[in-house]
Formats: sequence, C-alpha cells, structure tokens
Amino acid sequence: MGVYEGASYPMETTRQTILSILRRRRRATVDQLTKELGLAPATVRRHLDILARDGHVDVAQVRRKTGRPHYVFSLSEAGEDLFPKHYVRITNRMIEEIVALEPEETAERSGVELANLVFEKMAHRLAQRIAPHVHGSTLAERVRATTAALNEEGIDFDIEERDGEYLLLGRGCPCPRAADKHRQVCAHDQRLLSTLLAADVTYVEPESIGEDGYCAYRVRERTASDADIERSAQDLPSQQPVVY
Repeated sequence: MGVYEGASYPMETTRQTILSILRRRRRATVDQLTKELGLAPATVRRHLDILARDGHVDVAQVRRKTGRPHYVFSLSEAGEDLFPKHYVRITNRMIEEIVALEPEETAERSGVELANLVFEKMAHRLAQRIAPHVHGSTLAERVRATTAALNEEGIDFDIEERDGEYLLLGRGCPCPRAADKHRQVCAHDQRLLSTLLAADVTYVEPESIGEDGYCAYRVRERTASDADIERSAQDLPSQQPVVY
C-alpha cells in the first residue's frame, strides 16, 4: 500500500485500509466495512471516528423506509489527497494536445466540443503508446495486460469475469473531483479500452450491476459483424474526430 502523501498514519494500518476501501468503493456503511475488514463493528466505528476527526472521511445519514437511519462513509477531499496523484503527467499530456491543435480543428467549436476533442486526442495518443505492450491471443490475456498498463497511468480497474464476459470496475480515478463535475474527463475511456482490447466495450452504471466505483465497462469478444464494421470504418476517408 505504501505511505500516503501527508498521511499521519503508520504504514499498513487499519485506517489506511479503510481509506483504500472507501476510495475503491466510493462509499460504505459500517456493516460493509466490518465484513470486508473482518473486525468488530465497535472497532471499525472507532477507526472511522478518528478518520472523521482528522477530516479524511465524510459521513452522511441515509434514511430507510423502515427502521433507524444508517450512516454512509466516504472519502473526503482531504482523504483523497493522501493518495499518490498523476496530475503532472495528465496536465502535461493535455497541454501537448492543446498546443498541437490546428486552427481548422478549433474553428466554430464550443468549449465543451474542444474539451471532448482534446480528451479524444489524449486517449488516441495513450492507446498508441500502450498498444505495443498489450499482448495476448485471448481476451483474458489482453484484459490483464491492458489493465496492468493503465494502472501505471493512474487508471485503476478491478477485473471480474461474469458469464464469459469481463467487467472492468473503475476503482481509483486519477482526477476524481474533475470527473465528478465534468464527465468528458473520462468519456474517452470506452474508446481507449475498445482499441487496446480489440473487443466490444460497453459502459454500464456501477449501481445497475450492484457495484460501487467510479465507472464500469462490460467487455466481450467482438462478433464477426463487429469486426466487419470496424474494418469498414478504417476504410472510410479520414474525417474530423467525432464529438460526443
């Protein structure tokens, strides 16, 4: 796990583990943390009290249809700041793409369209750099290689296999506060994953599949028709990047 930047907690403490769980899940109750940690509820509450006192955890009361309300804990901005960041690398990439824009690419585009264009170009360049390191004749091998390479870039995914398909669950966002307010920050992930995996990648809301996290993608092998469409798209004359 390592020592977090600015953290006052010793390495590998229970409180660091709680922070990591909250970062991965985005939110959790005492019962959920108790099950994952294998500790008594009173012990978990004591650690949460300390984390809340230090400003590293936020707590919200959630009312239920019946019974007493319960409390949900999440990582605060100060808690998120304890984790290593990839801001400098991402900022440098963004600046490189902005200064490389041609006048005809920026003409008559809105700010949102320009942001989408820049992030699409960033995804394309990242795919070009990572692709040579992604090997595997099977989808499972490519999924493992791709997630390992993206992890080095600060884009963290957990892998789950379900019914012959794979779920990539986004656990650690390199810039979570920006992504929460501006979804185009991570809108390019689907195309990036599709390119690297040579597979069909579909975005799904984590909550719809009973998961917590920043994002989730369902990955499956491409069908013959998918491959035909891909080849046809590659044969078309080059066009301006699609803004979505």
